[in-house]
Amino acid sequence: MKNFFYYEDIKLETLTINNQKSKNILILHGYTSEFAFYEPIYSLLQDEYNIYGINMPSHGQSDISKKHMQNDIFAQIVIKFVNHLKLKNIVVIGHSMGGGVAMDVAWRLEDRVIKIVLLGPSNRTMLSYNHHWPLFFPRNVEQYKKLVPILYYNSNLILQDEEKIQNIAQYYANEEVQKKLDVIYEFGKQMPLESNQAKVDYGIKMCKVPIILINGDHDGIVHVKNCERHYTSLNPNVFTFVIKNSGHCMWFDDFDTFMRILKSQL
Repeated sequence: MKNFFYYEDIKLETLTINNQKSKNILILHGYTSEFAFYEPIYSLLQDEYNIYGINMPSHGQSDISKKHMQNDIFAQIVIKFVNHLKLKNIVVIGHSMGGGVAMDVAWRLEDRVIKIVLLGPSNRTMLSYNHHWPLFFPRNVEQYKKLVPILYYNSNLILQDEEKIQNIAQYYANEEVQKKLDVIYEFGKQMPLESNQAKVDYGIKMCKVPIILINGDHDGIVHVKNCERHYTSLNPNVFTFVIKNSGHCMWFDDFDTFMRILKSQL
């Protein structure tokens, strides 16, 4: 069920599926994304978990707010959301930007988090692909088409789907979407700052629960080998998995392998 949660003066869209289970999954979405993007994943986990998610400011149906577009504030939002719901026994699943947020908050939540699953997480090793950076701010469908191969190994499943491409074109033609992207893209250009990366590194070091790191071998955003080396150098309790012939959204490319790995580690 979609609900809303207030942080200061803004309304944030939330996902709440309380199945009366003892364990909880918390979904932290990626840059320009929203929790609905991960529905194919969390829909298969409801037999054993309650499912929660929150869309950060300017994402999904959350309020657009330039002043709240900061990594520190995203972390504070997650902590307040968890405290509000009094969640315990939490498995945090963070993708891309959400993976960076996960590492920034998990150690602060202490014993309420029992495991962290990172999917192509944001971290300083992404800077090795900074030549792709101009592609991350599409304003129309033609620019989006250039980004797709960076995100997906099987990019033709999107690029050759006429209905999907038409929907994407309509999305970018929406004036309200463009206003939202003004705010998101301004924030996105600040994400690589050293101050942000240092906080993620600190979170990795401080984490006392298992970290499950899942990457796609053709990720055009995360340098997989560098990412694995970086995480394991900071924390010995990191377990790494690489899915062949998959990209930054690895479950899209090989859903069966992805779910098999995920379920085996939960």
